[in-house]
Amino acid sequence: MNSAEYNPEELLNIKQAAKFLNTSVISIRRWSDAGKLPCLRIGLRRERRFRLVDLAFYLEQNKTPVSAPKTNHTAHRIAHIKLEGITIDYGTHLCAFYETDQGRLKLALPFLLSGLQTGDRCFLVASSEAQTHILKELRDVRLSIDEDIKKDRLIVMDGLSSATAMYAFFEKAFLEANKHGIHGLRVLGDMAWALHKNIAFEELNDFETRYNNGLGKRFPVVSLCQYDARIFPGIAILGALKCHEDTLHYPLSHFLGT
Repeated sequence: MNSAEYNPEELLNIKQAAKFLNTSVISIRRWSDAGKLPCLRIGLRRERRFRLVDLAFYLEQNKTPVSAPKTNHTAHRIAHIKLEGITIDYGTHLCAFYETDQGRLKLALPFLLSGLQTGDRCFLVASSEAQTHILKELRDVRLSIDEDIKKDRLIVMDGLSSATAMYAFFEKAFLEANKHGIHGLRVLGDMAWALHKNIAFEELNDFETRYNNGLGKRFPVVSLCQYDARIFPGIAILGALKCHEDTLHYPLSHFLGT
């Protein structure tokens, strides 16, 4: 978001501030509650409003990202993906956990929004309920979401009936994107889709491991798998961490939603 799009004298609401900083509304709330990002409280409802100068100063103060250790795989390139101040490399396969509907949005919104803004082909694999929730919030900050879906800039699906079929789908989709000169890919999987398709935890872990060692490293893709702690048992969450070792290169707090 370019500051030239705003009048320096106007106050931005929380969604505009999140768009300006290329982050989520949840992060804006947390930063302002912690005193890291100044805000004004307006009206009886005490709604947050932000001055452009404060947002620009925060952006300048936090422009140096935290990077993961370099690896030797051939897909290593810096991806223009910044989540919670982290710069993420192509070939990275991450997992995140949340326990509320708002927590689902913490990384999902900035991950997909910035991907669409930079021209990456994005994939959203989620149950119909999660799709509705995520797309509704995306529409509030990007009016062209339906056009993005129509033109395959954002591919939305509720998953397939087996891990083997999902792997084959991604392999074909990534090859197709590569053929059309698309140099950046992002996959957001809200993993409750697997439960809706009756995929067993062992099969899901096998898929995650195969994807991590195969497609996730062969192609210029950053992948983020989200697990709803309200419906996944502890053994499944532990399995997810084992299948997403890249997550451990960063402070885990970045990947824990409320």
